[in-house]
Amino acid sequence: MISKERSEPSDIIVLPARFELRQSTERYDISNEYILKVVRYINDHFTGDITIEALTRMVPLSRRSLEIKFKEEMNTSIYQFILQCRIECLADLLVTTDQSLLDLAIQAGFNDSKNISRIFKKQKGFSPIVYRQKFKYVDVSNDF
Repeated sequence: MISKERSEPSDIIVLPARFELRQSTERYDISNEYILKVVRYINDHFTGDITIEALTRMVPLSRRSLEIKFKEEMNTSIYQFILQCRIECLADLLVTTDQSLLDLAIQAGFNDSKNISRIFKKQKGFSPIVYRQKFKYVDVSNDF
């Protein structure tokens, strides 16, 4: 500007690392009331020890019927759905805290830390450490 040179304005594009859903946002379009009940329970309790038997006691379905209907509604098995919930939680904790992977894995509901990196990389495409480095949230609100 001092030398009277004009520069073209440019767009700065910042892609989001993840989307934060509000609690009021319904995440799934589930028509079966029993499966909806099970999904809500899993979403609220995935950090604990969830068994198929406990889920079966919640709804008037046999184990096999629950598994089939869940797969039809969610396009994944109950086990995989629980695993996805835990991985999403772990991913969020990785980018919003500085705690160790082991501590975060326990908070996310994993009780066996042996395969966490492999499972995480399979789901997210990055190891937990690389994911943290790539998507770490930096609070810049105090910089202005």
